[in-house]
Amino acid sequence: MLLSDYLTEERVTILKARTKFEVIDEMIDTMMNGLEDVTRNDLAEAVYEREGLMSTGIGLGIAIPHVRLAGLRDAAVAVGISRGGIDDYESIDGAPVHIVVLIIAPQGRHDLYIRLLAKIVGLLKDPEHNRAIVGAADTSAIYSTLTGGDEE
Repeated sequence: MLLSDYLTEERVTILKARTKFEVIDEMIDTMMNGLEDVTRNDLAEAVYEREGLMSTGIGLGIAIPHVRLAGLRDAAVAVGISRGGIDDYESIDGAPVHIVVLIIAPQGRHDLYIRLLAKIVGLLKDPEHNRAIVGAADTSAIYSTLTGGDEE
């Protein structure tokens, strides 16, 4: 699975927002770049509903909001970097979140959904890799760092 099949450079952003829900809104806007299968409203509703079930802050400075949507043809990924950290994200370890990865997948494609989640977690479990992502000079460098090790 290649991350570059689901993540475009236009869907990588350096976050301006400082609070969890402002960040989620910014991530939804970032995800909408080139996305035509769903409306922003439908995406926002699904993401907020999922976040209401349990925080997607998985620890180690990482949050992975993720949803499955009817009408979506293929999965997509957006990445946001918060240099200062998001203190109120309610991460499982209580640490500020610096990397937010929004994953959307078609309803009924549980296999793809799980594989994409596993791919992202696998990439982000290395603290040195995370520091390189957060410290990257710009969105192009962040994209390259994330996709540079792409392999099937």
